[in-house]
Amino acid sequence: MTTPQYEYDPRDVLDSYVATLNQTSKCIIRDAAELGYPKDIIKFVLRHCMKTITEVDKQSFLKNAYLSLGNFQELTDEERKAVELLGEIGPLQPSGTPLQGEQAKRIADLAVPLQAIMDRLRAEVAVLTQELKFLTGDE
Repeated sequence: MTTPQYEYDPRDVLDSYVATLNQTSKCIIRDAAELGYPKDIIKFVLRHCMKTITEVDKQSFLKNAYLSLGNFQELTDEERKAVELLGEIGPLQPSGTPLQGEQAKRIADLAVPLQAIMDRLRAEVAVLTQELKFLTGDE
């Protein structure tokens, strides 16, 4: 049995990904479910664009977009809730303020699921960085 092959319009893939990147997010960690296409397809399109587009500003954007794929992680329900709560906590309050103690407690409750996500995110960004160096010849 063979795996079905799907055809994607590279322009649609790129437009969809750029639109997703432009959506505001309260957290660096993003749910991969936000993406309109699988990450492998987006990577393929970005690689193609990096090979064919020569303008420096567009190259810079494409490189950043490539690395940003690492921010999109497959999340469990528990991790998704932790990311949502982290976004609701808002900017850290100064020490000694009444809100700081409440924030510290809420963040501590989120530490375990967020640590797992951040470990995956860091690992994926490291791989993407190495791939990008290989693709672009940057050292």
